[in-house]
Amino acid sequence: MYKAIGIICILAGCFGWGNGKIKQERDRIRHLRTMCRILERIRAEIGYGKHTFPEICLMLTEINSECYQKCFRRICEESAKSGSALPLLWKAEFEAFLKKQPIQADEREVFAGLPDRLGFQEETGQAGSIGQAEAFLSQRTRQAEENCENRTKMIRSVSILAGLLLTIWLL
Repeated sequence: MYKAIGIICILAGCFGWGNGKIKQERDRIRHLRTMCRILERIRAEIGYGKHTFPEICLMLTEINSECYQKCFRRICEESAKSGSALPLLWKAEFEAFLKKQPIQADEREVFAGLPDRLGFQEETGQAGSIGQAEAFLSQRTRQAEENCENRTKMIRSVSILAGLLLTIWLL
């Protein structure tokens, strides 16, 4: 009886671990899509709307993603309160936020370092620079989406096989 309960617990635990890893993969894709939409909006607001970066940050407080919305709200509040440089606030806020998210270091660096790309005087140069970052993240999103199905199958298989191996080994 106890062995059967132990076997079920081991298999359920390994299956749960596998589902957690699959959720991380899907969260990564969701974050990449959101970052691409944000970059697309920033590029459009700079290129066509001729808005400044602080105005764009204020506009982005109304974005659909709640976690990013909170980041933009904190950036706007902190820049209004302390008068600190917006690029430094952006970098600090998004480095701290994205460090906790399941995205890769180079993707995190591209998004957190976005204000460094705004060194051009004219809007077209700024929009083009942001477009490069957007293209990089879009490519990563497509790669992640293409690999997601295969990785999901692989993770699920490995987690079940690990559970079976542990069960055999512990019996």
